[in-house]
Amino acid sequence: MDVVFADAAGVPGLDAAEAAALTEVFGARGVPVTAPKTLTGRLYAGGAALDIATALLALRDGLIPHTVGPTRPAPGCDLDLVTGQPREQRLRTALVLARGHGGFTAALVLRGAEDTSGAEQTNGGTG
Repeated sequence: MDVVFADAAGVPGLDAAEAAALTEVFGARGVPVTAPKTLTGRLYAGGAALDIATALLALRDGLIPHTVGPTRPAPGCDLDLVTGQPREQRLRTALVLARGHGGFTAALVLRGAEDTSGAEQTNGGTG
């Protein structure tokens, strides 16, 4: 996995549980994590769809959007949180996480496009 688009509920307990799960799966600072909803809010049912569109653009452009607001992860949170400015990186896969009212939880893995020879297309990223 090249990047995770976190659900980032904005509720300390939920965000800590999400960060712990990501650290358990990917290891400490194992994958860049972003939360673009810090720019827009949760948008009720539209937040996940906007994260998917943003992830597709990130895959296309090789650019991970930064998380606006925090300058570093919360104490005890060992994520590679993308802050300050977008990060250029070659991206092949993205994981988009979403939770919502009523208890739904979803995870979607997106893959970048491949050219007709089966080799992955290069993008503007440097990673």
